[in-house]
Amino acid sequence: MTGSRLIELLFSGYRRQILALLLLRPEERFYVREIARLTGVVPGSLHRELKQLHDAGLLLREEAGNQVRYCANRECPIFAELAAIFRKTAGLADVLRDALLPLDGKVELAFVFGSMAQGQERSSSDIDLFVLGTLDFVALAGALVETHALLGREVNPVVMNREEFISKYHAGDRFVRRIAGEAKIFVKGGAYDFGKLVEDRAAQEPRHRSV
Repeated sequence: MTGSRLIELLFSGYRRQILALLLLRPEERFYVREIARLTGVVPGSLHRELKQLHDAGLLLREEAGNQVRYCANRECPIFAELAAIFRKTAGLADVLRDALLPLDGKVELAFVFGSMAQGQERSSSDIDLFVLGTLDFVALAGALVETHALLGREVNPVVMNREEFISKYHAGDRFVRRIAGEAKIFVKGGAYDFGKLVEDRAAQEPRHRSV
């Protein structure tokens, strides 16, 4: 079962959209009308969902004059787990996956790395996205233009082709080695594919024999 299908089974459409927004931007407080604009949830359903999520302890409610603001409750016992689920599905990975669809034939592997993948993001954090494929940076950046409005964060893409990545990895390039060892949220491909990638050069090189 895909992550998208799993999140659809666990949460209704409206609740999924609200949680995707608030859980992945936990340091921000949103007015109800902002939540409505960013999620597209109709007012009646929005107020009902926000009340239920607040009553369950997932959201904090704050009165600001005649208006009300909501934010994720980081003290909720399951905040970290829920945020991790949404990073891997509707809140992050699915948005990036959809953005890369027009380039699908040119993308071999894609994943989020850095603070977002590690669950250590702040309100100012960018989304670091690594893409392995035969596309150029301009095409990749163009495909990601609309993701800022959807995610509320800048996407910082890095693109390499297979030969460049393998060469840098086995040459001990610090950046490539670092991301290889970090936590990842896969947008295309998975841990098995990445493992095969870093083994590729070793498999191609002749083995040294002792004399």
